[in-house]
Amino acid sequence: MSDEFGAAADTAIEHAAADAAAGLAGKTGPVTDPNCLNCGALLAGEFCHDCGQSALSIRRPFWSLVGESLETFFSIDGRIARTLPDLMLRPGRMTRAYLDGKRARFIPAFRLYVLASLIFFVLMPLITGQVTVNFNGSPSMEEARAGVEKSFAEGEITEAEYQQALKVLEDVDAAWKGGIPGLVPEPPAAPGEAPPADAEPTAEEEWAGFVPQSAIDAAREAGEAGNEEAAEFADVMEDPARLARQTQEWIPRLMFVLLPVYALLLALTYLWRRQFLFFDHLIVSLHFHSALFFAMSVGFLVSLLIGAGWVMLALLVYSNWYLYRLHRVVYGRSGYSSVLRTITLDVVYLFVLLSGLLTAVILGALSL
Repeated sequence: MSDEFGAAADTAIEHAAADAAAGLAGKTGPVTDPNCLNCGALLAGEFCHDCGQSALSIRRPFWSLVGESLETFFSIDGRIARTLPDLMLRPGRMTRAYLDGKRARFIPAFRLYVLASLIFFVLMPLITGQVTVNFNGSPSMEEARAGVEKSFAEGEITEAEYQQALKVLEDVDAAWKGGIPGLVPEPPAAPGEAPPADAEPTAEEEWAGFVPQSAIDAAREAGEAGNEEAAEFADVMEDPARLARQTQEWIPRLMFVLLPVYALLLALTYLWRRQFLFFDHLIVSLHFHSALFFAMSVGFLVSLLIGAGWVMLALLVYSNWYLYRLHRVVYGRSGYSSVLRTITLDVVYLFVLLSGLLTAVILGALSL
């Protein structure tokens, strides 16, 4: 699980840094000069009466910014109780109020997105790591029994403790061999035994279906002949888990890029409606993605109980209902017009997401 915790920690630091960068205009340092650093006028307060520049210094240590961001993440105040129910259960109402100037009661839009994506991208590797946990890399049952036998022989445990330990080991072994749905994968086939017909293909088998082994062998030969790119390609194809880990690190970063992209798609949809500025569409995009990240975080937890299939269906329905309500409440469109815009944005944004995923794979491969 160390890799999952490491990835979660890196994600938390990146999101905290992003939140800190967004809050540079918030808390500032003390006044460092009696005169305005911009025009030289004598100061009589926080702002220069001549040019209007703030006299407070914006220079602070990086870790001070990160500390303030983490403090914001984990501080509980009334804005959380007012923001989350409106965001999740009443799509568009908070966004409309925010655009109308009623912002003090809610968490700032960008900070809300950072919080939502932080929870999701920290929770994802931890949950997926927990779901795939098995006995690989752990002591085998034979070694565990040998340890119990040794402790009993040396008098470290009593007869009752010895019998209880053996029973626990037998129960665990039986549960693992039986396969606990959702938590423990099917045990590997014994040497010389064919795997079950319905067994899931391994990562290597999936890649083998995508890239023929002959192509990998040819790339390996070219690499041995001095072609560094071919050698790196062969390494990646033979160990796809490395590429998957690097790709996962790039996805949160690319999601930041997709925020203004989605806002641009909204702007194109409402190009003829001059009362909406790009800022308005960006706030809609931030709230929409924040709600999706919160919903997916809850979905991850619920999938441990009911399976991923129903959760995926629920998230698909929820995201489209949410987008439909945004068009109805924020933009004031009719039901028919909102349905058409929802379908159009679904199709276009799916292409954008797939392009972003491909970009993450390419960047992940270049990072190896």
